[in-house]
Amino acid sequence: MTERRAVNNLSLYKERFERVLSDYLQAYPVKFSPVWDAMVYAVCAGGKRVRPALAYMGAKIAGGSMERADKVALGVEFIHNYSLIHDDLPCMDDDDLRRGRPTVHKAFGEGTAVLAGDALLNLAFECVGGEGETAKYIAKQSGMCGMAGGQCLDLANTGNAGVQGEEWLDKINSLKTSALFKAALAGGAMICGADGELICALEEYADCLGKVFQIVDDILDVQSSAEVLGKSAGQDEKNGKVTYVSLLGLDGAKQKARAINDEGKAALEKFGAAAGELIDFADLLLGRVK
Repeated sequence: MTERRAVNNLSLYKERFERVLSDYLQAYPVKFSPVWDAMVYAVCAGGKRVRPALAYMGAKIAGGSMERADKVALGVEFIHNYSLIHDDLPCMDDDDLRRGRPTVHKAFGEGTAVLAGDALLNLAFECVGGEGETAKYIAKQSGMCGMAGGQCLDLANTGNAGVQGEEWLDKINSLKTSALFKAALAGGAMICGADGELICALEEYADCLGKVFQIVDDILDVQSSAEVLGKSAGQDEKNGKVTYVSLLGLDGAKQKARAINDEGKAALEKFGAAAGELIDFADLLLGRVK
C-alpha cells in the first residue's frame, strides 16, 4: 500500500511537470537549431523526474503550492539534463545510450552536445534567477560545492586512480548526486518560505536519499541490462571505477543502502505525518533493488 501510494504520487508529480515543461519550451522565444533540438531531445526524453518530484514535495511539506515550485522543478531538471549530456561525452563516461536512445553527442555531434548542455545550465537560471536565496542555493548545490565538484572527484575515480575507499565514494556521491537532490527538495521548500529547521532536516534526508540512489545505481549496473536500464550496463567496470559493489559486494552494498535509508527517514521523524510522503518516496527508491 505504501509503495502504491508513492508510485501514484510520483506519477502525479511527473504528469504536472511534463505539462509545465512542454508549456515552457513551446513559449521560449529563441530556438536556434541544432542546439535547441538537442536540448529538447535531452530534456524531453522522459526519465523518472525524481528531482521535479522532490521540488514539489519540498513545497508541500513547507505548506506552499506546486505552482510556486514549478520554476525550481524546471531549473533543477535543466541542470540535471545538462549534467547528463556532459557526463555521456567521450571525455567523461563515453556512453552511447541514455534513456533507451542514442546519447546527445551520438545523435547531434560532440560540439552541439557541449553547447546544448551549456544552454540548459543557463536556461535553469533564467527560470530561478529572480528568486534570491533560492537561486543562490541551487547554484551552490550545482557548482564546485556540489554536483560539479562531485564530478571532478569522480573523474579521479576513473581507472581506479586516487580512490581512497568507502569514505571517498561517500564524499563523491554526496556531492555528485545528493547535492542536486538538496537543490530540488530544499529549494522547493525554500521558495515557499520554509524555516531553517525544516531546511536542515530536508538537506539531511536528501543527502541520504542521494547516496542510496547511487548505491542502487551501482547495484543495477551489475545486475540489470541495457534494455531495463535505458543506458549501457556494466559501464562502471568498463571504466575501471570503484563502486560500492566492488568494495562491499552485492549484499554489503544492499545492507549499506538500507542503513543510509533509515538515517534519512529518521531525519524527518520530528515532522510526523507531514513527512509521510517523503518517507514513502525513500522506500520506493530503495525498493528498485531487492
